[in-house]
Amino acid sequence: MKTLVKLALCGLLTLSSTAVLAQSVEHDGVKATLQDFLRAYVTDDARFIRETFRKDGQMIGHSRRDDRVAVVSGDEFAGRFDGSPAADEAERKRSFQILDITGNAALVKVTLDYPNWDGIDYLALAKIDGKWLIISKSYSGQGKPAPAAASTGAR
Repeated sequence: MKTLVKLALCGLLTLSSTAVLAQSVEHDGVKATLQDFLRAYVTDDARFIRETFRKDGQMIGHSRRDDRVAVVSGDEFAGRFDGSPAADEAERKRSFQILDITGNAALVKVTLDYPNWDGIDYLALAKIDGKWLIISKSYSGQGKPAPAAASTGAR
């Protein structure tokens, strides 16, 4: 009986270890996709968008300027990147947090901290033909107030 219990425990530990390893591999795959995706923002290179965002995927958000929900395909989104990084790129900060990975689906939160803009993106990814790809991007953000003029001491 003791041998049977030991074998059962060994089997459970092996299955548990395999599940943890599989989760780690998937996490690494999602992380690599996000690192390449964010590289598009740094370099303004559409190639990184095309490699990480399905062309038939969708970007969706509320346009305050037009007061409507804006929907753009992944292909159209990639077309916005022309190889000219923003003038204030060195001051822009981006980070991401993998919220969940279940099977072939993942959800990631991206935080954008720009000198004049704070934004949050939620990305849905799917593992398609062995590769993690962004299939949906939902965004929200707001402008930051202009910095107050520095006091010169003059009155």
